Amino acid sequence: MHSPLTSRVSRLAAGLVSTTAVLALSGCAFLPIPGQGPPPGDPPPRDNAGGGQEEEPQGGGSDLEFRTGDVPASSVSFDEEVPEPDSDDPVTQVENSISATVQEFAMTIDDSVVTTCDSFDSSVDGTTHCTSTFKGEEMPFEVDITGGDYVFSYEMRATEGMVANREKVEDQTRWISDNPSVHCTMDEFQLVPIDQTVEDVACYAEGDDTEYEVSFSTYGTISVSPVI
Repeated sequence: MHSPLTSRVSRLAAGLVSTTAVLALSGCAFLPIPGQGPPPGDPPPRDNAGGGQEEEPQGGGSDLEFRTGDVPASSVSFDEEVPEPDSDDPVTQVENSISATVQEFAMTIDDSVVTTCDSFDSSVDGTTHCTSTFKGEEMPFEVDITGGDYVFSYEMRATEGMVANREKVEDQTRWISDNPSVHCTMDEFQLVPIDQTVEDVACYAEGDDTEYEVSFSTYGTISVSPVI
């Protein structure tokens, strides 16, 4: 698994077998699993688990259309293995790694993701730029290359955010509110900033006036918490 914002991966140069992946963030080595960071606190108790689908909304705004689903038994996580084709070409290796990272962050496997990177020489240090297109959204990445004759490594950074899946955000809202009927003010797939509250996204549970704010960690963990 890759860290959604930055990852450092050592690989052998073209024609040779890849070395073991090494992940780093801010100089600290770790092996994050998107969606499995420290879970938020226990959901607040509720007297009513919520109403049925398509009923007249109560609380959270009278004009909201609530979507109904099962309340998850635990905080939303993602442990599926995203396919990442092998390649001897350094540019393709970086492209495939970014494509896998994008899917892991969105907790959605979809082979329609397309990533293209500018060419680079893997034997020398440098910086290249990549663009990943997923669900109609473009995400630019900046990639620092540490070159070598047999091994090169790279760190990638999403410079404008990552694409998140509304379905997963609403599932997290169901879990934290213990309510099956919720609404989050975001597109089905939307570009979001990392490690900060998403200013234009708020979530609501039917029959409850509480507004929930949303943020995403570097690992892809979704945080939904009541606005105090």
